[in-house]
Amino acid sequence: MFSQLRMCEEQALLAQDYALEQAEEKGLERGKIFTFLDLVRQHVLTSEFASEQLGMTVAEFEALLKDYHK
Repeated sequence: MFSQLRMCEEQALLAQDYALEQAEEKGLERGKIFTFLDLVRQHVLTSEFASEQLGMTVAEFEALLKDYHK
């Protein structure tokens, strides 16, 4: 019984660690996108360069840029 409880606790901790790791990765990716959006908005970079660096099409990037300006 005790070992089952311990195993459940360990599984919960692993699930929590995984969720935190995924949230951190998502946050880093969002920060990267917002940085490129801001640099394009300031005319430091082109949409073409930023979209290439982010691995998306220019149209996809410009759609994000349009939403970013709202």
